[in-house]
Amino acid sequence: MEQTLGPDDPRVRERAYRLWEEEGRPDDRHLDHWAQAAREIEEEDRRNSGGPRVNSPDAGLAVPDDAAARNQREAAAHLGQSSVPSDS
Repeated sequence: MEQTLGPDDPRVRERAYRLWEEEGRPDDRHLDHWAQAAREIEEEDRRNSGGPRVNSPDAGLAVPDDAAARNQREAAAHLGQSSVPSDS
């Protein structure tokens, strides 16, 4: 079961505070800093637990694809070549 980071999570609070300080302590950005801190910590937790990473094939998210590289891979596949480097 995946744990959701709550408002009392000290890791999020500390990370959000650090982000706020790094940006020069701007006013009215607390929600942005909190959300960014929660995303970063969730990604770290996923990475450390061995679960799917953001933008990995296992995460089910589409990774932006370079059209030229895609065309090159498709052409190589059509010609039966495997020497074309992939962008992964």
